[in-house]
Amino acid sequence: MDLKQPSLYRLGIVGAGQIARMTHQAALKLGITPRLLAEHKHDVAAQVAPDARFGHPDALSVFAEMCDVVTFEHERVDLGLLKLLEESGTHIRPGTKTITPAFDKLHQRMLLSKKGFVVPGFAELRGPDDLLDFSQKYSYPLVIKSIKAALPGQSGVWIVQDQNEAMRVISEHSATPLMIEEFKPLLGELVAIVARRPGGNKRLYPLAEVFNRDGRCREVHAPATVGANIAAEARELAMAIADEIEAVGVLAVELLLTSNGLVVNELAARPHNAGHLSLEGCPTSQFENHIRAILDLPLGATWLRSKAAVTVNVIGERDGVDPIDNLADALAVEGAHVHLYGKIPAPDSKLGHVTALGDNIEQAREIARRAEAVLMGHRYLKGERE
Repeated sequence: MDLKQPSLYRLGIVGAGQIARMTHQAALKLGITPRLLAEHKHDVAAQVAPDARFGHPDALSVFAEMCDVVTFEHERVDLGLLKLLEESGTHIRPGTKTITPAFDKLHQRMLLSKKGFVVPGFAELRGPDDLLDFSQKYSYPLVIKSIKAALPGQSGVWIVQDQNEAMRVISEHSATPLMIEEFKPLLGELVAIVARRPGGNKRLYPLAEVFNRDGRCREVHAPATVGANIAAEARELAMAIADEIEAVGVLAVELLLTSNGLVVNELAARPHNAGHLSLEGCPTSQFENHIRAILDLPLGATWLRSKAAVTVNVIGERDGVDPIDNLADALAVEGAHVHLYGKIPAPDSKLGHVTALGDNIEQAREIARRAEAVLMGHRYLKGERE
């Protein structure tokens, strides 16, 4: 189908979680109403999308016939099917040259290493012999990863301290394709997000720094508090990788800052958690630029509106508090931008996020953390809720 006809824009989004929900909202702003392929009627994007279809992602071939362009919220899609669809003329954006390294971590490591990008030491983990060979080269702790994306609510990364722990992971996940990696002591974790059109035109978002706890992203700060040389290197890496894999749409490049410099950790060929602050923090959000890029429309500005922006994620707790019950009090926190996803509260589930802008990171962080504490029913005092 001819994408040069701007009246078409029959866009399909595979997935219906919070990223699809925010992407859908960004498309509506442009007068485009995407179709969604959701797995369940209670998926949060399906709640707000009048034209959602329901079915397993393997039903993609039927869904694709209704669309001129198909994009993805998650990585749980069969790559073989995508290649067949692409060969038959379906506009998959990003295409399989981009999606393959984003969906398959082992392929990603092999590709990036071959092209000269710095990645952790790695190997496929098919059993005890691979573990023993790798552990002789790299000492514990080591990192075991699922090669493909884990299902929602499941872990796909295990840091193992010794051989016994490693063998337990291998045994418990014997049906899951695994890989093993060198553990890198970190000085920080950075995310560089680039939006790229089919012809190669790119826009880069401010470099972000992410802070994790218990395996979950808790905060995102922009700009990252790193030196100018590191920031420039991160930007160059992101743009070089985007060109190498011919990214179309938003590509997030997760980077590990180590004592020996930057190491590429993961690629996400879709809007990323670290870019949520672009909704308030930048003239054009990552979600809108993803839509613009995959439809080959001019990209919007990506500079930071303020000197600092911070996002604090709202994570479900065991007491079952629903943040919607405390929304009024959270909205009373001046400067806080509250986003709730409409999810049923569950422990460790990401229920929303709060973004604040400020003259510096600490000012923005205090506003966002105060509103997050209120949403979760906690009394907030400066310095608490770390």
